[in-house]
Amino acid sequence: MSTENDKNNNIKKKDSLSNNISKENETNKIKEKSDKDKENIEEKKNKENIIGLDENLEKDEKNNLENKRENINNYHNRKQMSLKDWACRTLKEYKLDNNPVGQGTYGLVYKAQYIGSPEYGIPKIVALKKIKTKDENEGFPITALREIMVMKKLNLENRNILKLLEVIVDEPKKEKSDKRNVYLVFEYMEHDLESIISKNIKYEISEIKYIFHELVLGLKYLHENNILHRDLKPSNILLNNKGEVKIGDFGLARIFSKSIDKKYTNRVATIHYRAPELLLGEENYTTEIDVWSLGCILFRLLTGKDAFNIDEENENEKEKKVFSLICQKCGTPNEISWPGVTKLKNYSSLIPKKVYDNKFEKKNYHGIDEVALDLLRKILTLYPKKRITLEEILNHPYLTVHEPKMCKAEDMPRFEEEMHGNYCRKESENKTQEQQIGKNDYDTKNEKHLLGKKRKK
Repeated sequence: MSTENDKNNNIKKKDSLSNNISKENETNKIKEKSDKDKENIEEKKNKENIIGLDENLEKDEKNNLENKRENINNYHNRKQMSLKDWACRTLKEYKLDNNPVGQGTYGLVYKAQYIGSPEYGIPKIVALKKIKTKDENEGFPITALREIMVMKKLNLENRNILKLLEVIVDEPKKEKSDKRNVYLVFEYMEHDLESIISKNIKYEISEIKYIFHELVLGLKYLHENNILHRDLKPSNILLNNKGEVKIGDFGLARIFSKSIDKKYTNRVATIHYRAPELLLGEENYTTEIDVWSLGCILFRLLTGKDAFNIDEENENEKEKKVFSLICQKCGTPNEISWPGVTKLKNYSSLIPKKVYDNKFEKKNYHGIDEVALDLLRKILTLYPKKRITLEEILNHPYLTVHEPKMCKAEDMPRFEEEMHGNYCRKESENKTQEQQIGKNDYDTKNEKHLLGKKRKK
């Protein structure tokens, strides 16, 4: 009996256990189904959110694209061209005037009419600088390559920098020939400052301040983008009848590093706009050399004369005479006023025996008033590290509170006659100089009648 009872109890236990297991399985299945339902609901919600997000992103992308198109159209209806665009464009897009605008070191500059597709946003009138290569034994001129490289880096967005619109080539003259002339296409400016001054046209003080102020802004933009111009002079300052002032001709310009000391050639800038440290042989220079040239331009604007120009053909004698003239007007440098000056390589050969005082400290020098003289003295300081900065120039009383105040662009005079006889022109001496500059820099690794106004002559 006891054995039979044990068997029955065991059967009951087994049935109870199997029932519990089946119930547990059913519970697990219900739970799994519930979890799957929740996952499906979450997945559906995520899909809906993603679809909504995609729609928002698509709207944002469309809005951004429309804004970009609008910005391009608003900016003189001009777009920057890719290298692919540049590579396939030729001279047939332009109609050149027969008479060149000016003579450059490596070719001529022409005024031209754009007759190509309007989609590129090129203005109707442009300037074409032909790069002369047939006499170049070492290939494409390094100064032209540097000019293209520098102007591409500038991004063409500053109102005081001449804009490079594109680079084109002409058709080869012979079949199966790869030789083509290269042209740099620039925006066209009606005048250059050298031609205006050389015609004895005198700007009013308010106009001089405006021109100088625009030059300082343009040069500041260059230096902020780590570019030295190295050839600032009136013939490279371009103006138009809209009152715009732009810096042009970047054949001697180069990109520099503010953090790394490098040696560059000191044979840069036209000699009577060349900083004294360059004349003394300094090769580790920075932005101060452009500031010196800026001071020479201001002196030319105020007086109509070059501050340090001399009549001499021999290059070595010319440097000596120019440096002597600098000393006569700015004082003779020494170790107190210019620490380290005696260690510069050309010091012993250029320094004059006579000791001169600084004439810019005198009153009424060349008829220039005291405030303008103070600015000139600070710009034309011999010791580069004490030379005034561009930011300090912009805040100087001469440009801020001194009367008369600078005029506005719309108040600048308009000239009936286009004056650009010196547009992109360089002195004949500069051809050899520029070729050597390219090598050295890479080897050293480390109107008379005005509309609405009359001008005095």
